[in-house]
Amino acid sequence: MHEDEGIRILTGRRKAPMNIKISKAKHGVDNISFCTEDIVPGRKLRIHKHLNNDELIFIHKGEGTFTLDEQSIEVKTGTVVFVPRGVWHGLENTGKEDIRMVFQYSPAGFEEYFIENGTPVGMPAKERTEEEYAIAEKKYGMVYKEPR
Repeated sequence: MHEDEGIRILTGRRKAPMNIKISKAKHGVDNISFCTEDIVPGRKLRIHKHLNNDELIFIHKGEGTFTLDEQSIEVKTGTVVFVPRGVWHGLENTGKEDIRMVFQYSPAGFEEYFIENGTPVGMPAKERTEEEYAIAEKKYGMVYKEPR
């Protein structure tokens, strides 16, 4: 799969650019999914956990602060973080350039959360209510540490 291929969306609440390269639904792969996301300086992924999926994250470029359970870890280009299911984690871009995060879920399936809540690039933004987000979060085993 090439750079410009995949399911290109803007994520739900944050409207961050994401590219889902391998998904359970589209590619029939059960064991692993593969995605990329760009995080602009000053933005962050809220602290959350996945109840059903392990996550492996590779910082392809950029730098920031990664929260893993109770630890704050400085990350930069080349850093790899393994997040077992059920462990709190988040990422803040503290640098001057976008972070390009490459990540995978095991087993595959959580990437469908982004497809359900996101908007395909080039389409009008999909607006969802907090109740709709809550339903999707329960469906995919996503738990945020603090309410929105």
